[in-house]
Amino acid sequence: MQFMKMKSSLLVLLSVLGMQFACAQSSSLSSSPYSLYGLGVPNETGVGIINALGKLGFAMPSLTNINDKNPASLGRMTQKSFLFDVGIKAQRETVINSFVEETRFNANFSNISLAFPISEKSGVGITLIPFTNVGYVLLGIETNIEGTTDTFFTNVNGAGGLNDFKFSYGYSVTDSFRVGASGSILFGTIDETETNFIDDTALIITEENHYSGFRFDVGLQYDWSERTSFGLNAKFPTLLNGSQSRTIETLGTATITTREEDNNLPDFELPLEVGFGFISNFLTNKLTINADYQHSFWDSTDQRDYLGEYVDQHQFGMGLSYRKNGRALKYWDRIFYRVGFNYDSGNLKVNDYRVENYTLSTGVGLPISSRTNSMLNISYSYGQKGRVSNGLIQENFHLLTLNFSFDGKWFVKRRYD
Repeated sequence: MQFMKMKSSLLVLLSVLGMQFACAQSSSLSSSPYSLYGLGVPNETGVGIINALGKLGFAMPSLTNINDKNPASLGRMTQKSFLFDVGIKAQRETVINSFVEETRFNANFSNISLAFPISEKSGVGITLIPFTNVGYVLLGIETNIEGTTDTFFTNVNGAGGLNDFKFSYGYSVTDSFRVGASGSILFGTIDETETNFIDDTALIITEENHYSGFRFDVGLQYDWSERTSFGLNAKFPTLLNGSQSRTIETLGTATITTREEDNNLPDFELPLEVGFGFISNFLTNKLTINADYQHSFWDSTDQRDYLGEYVDQHQFGMGLSYRKNGRALKYWDRIFYRVGFNYDSGNLKVNDYRVENYTLSTGVGLPISSRTNSMLNISYSYGQKGRVSNGLIQENFHLLTLNFSFDGKWFVKRRYD
């Protein structure tokens, strides 16, 4: 009965948070001008501790924290444990071009995740996390009217993005070898409003672009020794189906004209992505080092955008974590201290220049209880995307993430009622 009550409460909590998350995603989760490109900018935050450790982590286990980067990690979970993670993020960024500098701020949910074992050798996980983020504003674009010397002005506003609802399963083939698979339902809406001002008339074009699809990925992990493990993950190519609802309004001095259209959008192709990495422990498990690499094969999609072209993407991530003694009586000795670095070559090339991204991170894991592995994971990241040259825009951003990572126990009988 106790298990059923806990299970029901958690499902209700996940449903409520999921609805809030979906509503939040319908508004702007980004303020990057690069989100005008494609389906928006890829989500740059993850689940739990990974935000401070280089953003990747294909070899990390799911013993006390959920690793949603590799489903094989779910094959090695502590029995009777239940892991739950909910995160929020806040970002302040400065956008710089050759003429102006502007500061923007946004904050929202970053993820909702849970994982638990279903046998001695297997576990499952469920995660809801943003897949892409869109948020841009273009004001005062001046355009010549063809055949005349007159001009008109345009304002463009975009918001929304896609979500990733993922179900994962991991299985331990042997004590040192694990395999796993994940299925992701990708869905979301990107809204764009274009307002054109011509003399005393305003032409307003509102578009709701809907995308949905399914993506499958597999992973494996191998423990080379008690101290070192390796991980591999592959996400398979897929097509996202698109549809569009468009409303065109003409506002004059005395009349309002409205026309509605429904259109099919070209499918958007996601490429094959392959990542691998390792994690190793030193100083009697006090110090942990992880390093990872991921290659996204965008060249093979043969897709283009009117802003630029898609190119193969390379990501490198490294992280270092230190904790003096997890069983110490002193609280400060049980805190995790973390630093990380990530380089992302980007999948966009504009004017023959890549939009690269460099990120430095630091963070702490603050124990919530001395009897469980529940933790408040805090990370701060500073990064730079793009450059102020060749028609590009540079973004300098400060990102703060808070992840509440809870470790509960199932099927544990109370001694006293």
